[in-house]
Amino acid sequence: MNNLSGKRFAIIGAGLAGIAAARGLSQRGAVVTLLEKSRGYGGRCASKRWEGHVIDHGAQYFTMRDERFREAALAACGEALERLEKPVCDENGHELPDSGRWIHRDGNSRLARELAKGLEIRTECQIDKARSLLADFDHVVSTAPWPQTAQLFDVEPAFDYLPCLAVVLAYHGEWLGRTRETYAYSSPGTAMAWTACENHKPGRIKPDFTVLVAHLGEVFSRRHLEESPADYPALVRPMVEERWEIPASAFAGAFGHRWRLARVDAPITLPTLPPRLHFVGDALRRSRVEDAWLAGHLFAQNTSFES
Repeated sequence: MNNLSGKRFAIIGAGLAGIAAARGLSQRGAVVTLLEKSRGYGGRCASKRWEGHVIDHGAQYFTMRDERFREAALAACGEALERLEKPVCDENGHELPDSGRWIHRDGNSRLARELAKGLEIRTECQIDKARSLLADFDHVVSTAPWPQTAQLFDVEPAFDYLPCLAVVLAYHGEWLGRTRETYAYSSPGTAMAWTACENHKPGRIKPDFTVLVAHLGEVFSRRHLEESPADYPALVRPMVEERWEIPASAFAGAFGHRWRLARVDAPITLPTLPPRLHFVGDALRRSRVEDAWLAGHLFAQNTSFES
């Protein structure tokens, strides 16, 4: 592993992969700047304050199976990490295996914030062409989803991502229907691919409310992708209320969110990239929080960079 002292790196995207890559490259002596187009950062590890609640509308939880990620997350967040104890069930109510489902008590976006402490991050920084950055940086690393990266690098995308529509639904009354004993229902391949009750995350939901998050399956998401997110709740409410046995009369409010580039079906194989341009992200492994961090970490640790 060569020393990178004084080498300047621009990393496009301040999600978990970008943050891990930035940390690792900095430890090798590089000077690293993270460039994020949004006002916030964390990528799909996203949380939102809404109507007095704190909602994870992106990644619902994360695993810590790999000891390297576990060590980094615990060092950054400590006791703010909490384990979800109630089960995830299939559509027939059978409990699914649990290797440990973890959250940050203040919202999963805080995991990214804690891991990014001390790094240089420029937010609201829109990049159109990666090559233009090579005038100021020795290397450019994109952690944006591959279709966006391919456009930045001016190469053929070849791979597509799967979309996911997200809907958050709030109801008057605590622990309505089946929510007390079950954290989530997982039904991959169906319209209701995932639904979960945010009340299982202590301190997140206001008293006297039940809040659920639904992530819709690929076919449903593609069918409605170009519709307004404001229209998503009406499409989803009846399915959520039926699954959780929640009375429609208790409905309090909702919002929808479009994840246009949510995940890949399987790890992708990259084409040859132009000199000094690099791609790293969860698409090289699997589309999970832990895998995004590991992709960035391993890239920073194992890549030999030529001038």
